[in-house]
Amino acid sequence: MFDYDDDIEYMDFSEEGFREVQQCLDRFVTVNYETALGLLYRMKATPEDITLYKGKVLDIIRHNPPLESIPRYFRDGREDYLWYSDFYDDITKEVYGRYRTFTTLAVEITPANYTEELAKIDLPYFRELIDLVSLEKLCMLYEANQPSNETEADTEEEADINTDAETGKEDIADITQEPEAGEQTETTQSDRQPKKRSYEPKLNSKQYTLLAECVEDIKLFRRKVKTSELKKLLKGKLTEPLEVTNQKSLVYFLDLLSENKYIKDTWMSVADGNRNFLSFRTEGNKQRYGNEPHYITMQQFLNCRNRNKRESIVGLVEIEDMIDAMEGNRDN
Repeated sequence: MFDYDDDIEYMDFSEEGFREVQQCLDRFVTVNYETALGLLYRMKATPEDITLYKGKVLDIIRHNPPLESIPRYFRDGREDYLWYSDFYDDITKEVYGRYRTFTTLAVEITPANYTEELAKIDLPYFRELIDLVSLEKLCMLYEANQPSNETEADTEEEADINTDAETGKEDIADITQEPEAGEQTETTQSDRQPKKRSYEPKLNSKQYTLLAECVEDIKLFRRKVKTSELKKLLKGKLTEPLEVTNQKSLVYFLDLLSENKYIKDTWMSVADGNRNFLSFRTEGNKQRYGNEPHYITMQQFLNCRNRNKRESIVGLVEIEDMIDAMEGNRDN
């Protein structure tokens, strides 16, 4: 993800620029969707068809990871779903630049010129975006036309509950009895939130101190983080996520800890599952994500790791010096 200190600023991508991409995409989606809808109307879609379409959606996302969040924002009804999604965060700088400088087609898109005009669009992921959104629209249409089945199922379930209420009052009374204290605490904790996982840290007190000093030196997080908080973070006990100022630096920081066996190799999956890190609240992020906090996902971690190989890392020297110092303070 491109943060405020990256070479490309999101503010460079003007509102008119991203709307041109969105409007062009919508024009192609309209033709593609209506063509597919005409075929389905004549053949009458079945549940098996929709299952197949959902499988195709997953295939598209699997082969094109930056498209992962688009269905969620599209289904939320956002007019500018492409902008609000994580798409522009997850694509490379080169691809981002091509989208930023895109000029929309002047002609109207029709079934007759669809293929010819689409061939003129030189944007990575654009064809996949059309297919993805068209399939999502078909699935949503099918789901919207299935209320009777859901209502019938709800009615049957309600009837079963009423019958149970009349004939099994003793069983219900047993269920609603207050459990023992220890049992109640365990169930409540499990229901409220999934258990967080540990990064399996192997650091002593001196190494934790070096860790905290490095984090503060490079301003890795939006606020100052104490040594005790870093211990809680790595042990899976941190209650509030940390706001990250530079994701590439964070990935390099944790990768080096992993490579030197201070934390587990699969730290990305732990961070993703624990929702430990929030993206920095730049103006661009606020426009895309609204007021909701945006947790950094595994895909974003992976993208940052790839960019680490060819871009400078903020705090690289400090991070590597920290690792050297930690090596000199290993427990024998």
